[in-house]
Amino acid sequence: ELFEPKNCMRWVHPSLLQVLNQWQSGKKTDEEPTFQSFNVAIEGFKVEAPGIFSFPALTDEFCELLLQEVQHYRKSGLPSRAPNSMNNYGLVLNEIGMRPAFSAILKEVLLPIGARLFGSDEDRIKEVNGVAIESEDWGGSTLDDHHSFIVQYRPSDDKHLDMHIDECDVTFNFGITSHNNFEGNDLTFCGMFDSADHRKYHHTYKHVKGRCVVHSGKRRHGAMDIEKGERASLIMWTKSRSFRRTEAYRERNRKGLTYGDADRVCLSYTHDPDYKNLMPKKQQYHMKPREEGQAGNEVPLQTEKKWITVCPAADLSEGQSKLLNLKEENEQIAVFKHREELFALDNRCAHMGGSLCEGEIEDVGKENLGCSDSKATDGMVICPRHYMCFNLKTGENVEGDFTMKQKVYPVRLSSDGQHIEVEVELEVLQPLVPTTPENPGVLHAERPFSWLCGIPNKDSLAKN
Repeated sequence: ELFEPKNCMRWVHPSLLQVLNQWQSGKKTDEEPTFQSFNVAIEGFKVEAPGIFSFPALTDEFCELLLQEVQHYRKSGLPSRAPNSMNNYGLVLNEIGMRPAFSAILKEVLLPIGARLFGSDEDRIKEVNGVAIESEDWGGSTLDDHHSFIVQYRPSDDKHLDMHIDECDVTFNFGITSHNNFEGNDLTFCGMFDSADHRKYHHTYKHVKGRCVVHSGKRRHGAMDIEKGERASLIMWTKSRSFRRTEAYRERNRKGLTYGDADRVCLSYTHDPDYKNLMPKKQQYHMKPREEGQAGNEVPLQTEKKWITVCPAADLSEGQSKLLNLKEENEQIAVFKHREELFALDNRCAHMGGSLCEGEIEDVGKENLGCSDSKATDGMVICPRHYMCFNLKTGENVEGDFTMKQKVYPVRLSSDGQHIEVEVELEVLQPLVPTTPENPGVLHAERPFSWLCGIPNKDSLAKN
């Protein structure tokens, strides 16, 4: 029954169904109801924040049957692909025969909502229950295409979703699992893609089973780390093919992404070239809630360089790699052997964080590729996730995209030649000293580190 388009109204939440029935019954003979006559003030409708709205949408029965269908499909062994370029754990529903059913849901259920919230100036409302909606025309009056898929999050698989914008005009995001099944994984919204506040915090939304949150696809958003359990969402990326042919659409997309000032919670390791400069090392590649993600260090930090053993030299063969995972430092280093030389790079790909240690190693194959002094025999590693290629010697992207560059680490054989070592800059906590005789009751962290270790005077300090 999930695959049958005529059943689409069966799955609609009673509050929404009542409004839809009233709208349909109000039409005159031989006339279609206008979007202006649709009352979007559904019982339970909420303006979450300017440009972000939520409403009760689906029945519990539908949510449970849909999850069962996804599980059945996975057990069948039939082929499936990742739902999008960022989620690996999910299923494209359009590709298992459900496109007609979701096309019916778009046309019969979601289109009037899209028109009232993101439609033309004639259709779009200005407020709901006295609250301004502050949205724009994103083709909501003529939505006629969709990419519908399930995404699932759990700590062992897709733990979070990096900040991004969607490849659509209007996004409908439905909670499918009960909030009792998971902890964390809140949806966090930032600014619109072309605005000065694109990377500034806007709103946090907690998923509720059967409830839909709807927003422009071009608003930056992401899902925070899931701490426990499993969460699933039904996503419908909807588009208006006629709106995309207009000059207004082309003009709006011509400027492209705006960067500017950033809140940490809004930074993207996939899309922001300044991510590693702005995000503290120990918070990188995590998605933490705003309060935790933007907390400063409570004590000053010092760093020291240290050579760390990776593996015995005999364990790294030609054309192979080894991973050094420094969990406390939240740092991963991939060590490669190419043409009998050792190289070490940041293991997380600058594109989307894929593991370079799992990639193939080849010769660059062409002089001056990616940088002016590269040689054809230089090695490069190919990220297995999206096939980005990086020069092992320089860390540069061989295609010349200078916003994507891997950090390079010093690497060597130990003094006895038996082990491979890399030089890493480690953080060292500088303890706070409660008081000093000259400043009782004052915390001090600016003393020399040797003083904190108990060296009593300048003469002793000089000798040591």
